[in-house]
Amino acid sequence: MKDSLLLLSNFIKKPKEVGAVAPSSKFLTKGIIEDIDFKASRNIVELGPGLGTFTKAILKKSGPYTRVFCFEVNGKFCDYLRKNVIDERLTIINASAEDLNKNIRKSKVKNVDYVVSGLPFLNFSTSKKKRILQEIRDSLNDGGKFVLFQYTNGLRELLESYFGSVERKFVPLNVPPAFIYLCRK
Repeated sequence: MKDSLLLLSNFIKKPKEVGAVAPSSKFLTKGIIEDIDFKASRNIVELGPGLGTFTKAILKKSGPYTRVFCFEVNGKFCDYLRKNVIDERLTIINASAEDLNKNIRKSKVKNVDYVVSGLPFLNFSTSKKKRILQEIRDSLNDGGKFVLFQYTNGLRELLESYFGSVERKFVPLNVPPAFIYLCRK
């Protein structure tokens, strides 16, 4: 309950930044991670991990040599993750997705296999969306995948302008219901 209150209070303070009023359901989490090849993945990025629902699931399924980089602009969420998701494979970066490539290169990583996102794209300006999507595409290995969820279905056309293939599925068992997009470079 304490976690839900932290999420809700941050949503109330910064709704354009947080974008969620409740932690993601197990159904949304399963839908987000089911297309990740955990055996082959060496570097996974998560954008906007919030309280780490997806982060925990990714770490649980990842191999011992997989590195997970979480980008979070909310300092309170970064502190929460550092205290509650302890794993030597995890790097928490208090920075925007707009600085994705600069920050992963500091860790001597050129490209990543997957980018997972809970960012509230609906709340961003068109120019910010485009900058983030360019960063994501540039960070992915050839054949890499970008997996994101949104509460609206209006992002497909923009995603198709950055990725060769875009699939969408609906997850009704989440508060609120969500769409998952799977984009391939």
